[in-house]
Amino acid sequence: MDELDVRILKLLEENGRLSHEEIGKLLHISRPSVHQRVGKLEKSGVIKGYRGIVDWSKLDQKIKVMISVKVVSQGFKEAAEQIIRIQIPGVSIIECQRLAGEWCMLLKVRVTSPEELTLLLDEILRIPDVKETSTTFILTTIYEDGLKGV
Repeated sequence: MDELDVRILKLLEENGRLSHEEIGKLLHISRPSVHQRVGKLEKSGVIKGYRGIVDWSKLDQKIKVMISVKVVSQGFKEAAEQIIRIQIPGVSIIECQRLAGEWCMLLKVRVTSPEELTLLLDEILRIPDVKETSTTFILTTIYEDGLKGV
């Protein structure tokens, strides 16, 4: 991977809908060259996929929270699998990160109301290996998914 590949990746990260022709024009290289490079980046797993970035504040899930979770260390994997399988209408678990430090896991979650958040916390705390949770409400997102003010 060279500097040109990195520039292609940055463009795609900013706008995954850019065509190979548009990328070629921006970087002053041919469309076939872009196509070949993107293909190699996809095949090698550097580009994992493409997705739409949704502005959830325009929909029902306007409340975003971070939930820190303490888990019995031997049961981490099972507890994480149980947490990410929780299905509650109005609740979306966006991310689940394993941490080093006082807390074992960090969840990024969107909910439609405090009531749904309460249901989620109750479900998490029913998992046998979960010892404790701490919830922080996100007031404003300054930078997310490579975009400012999402």
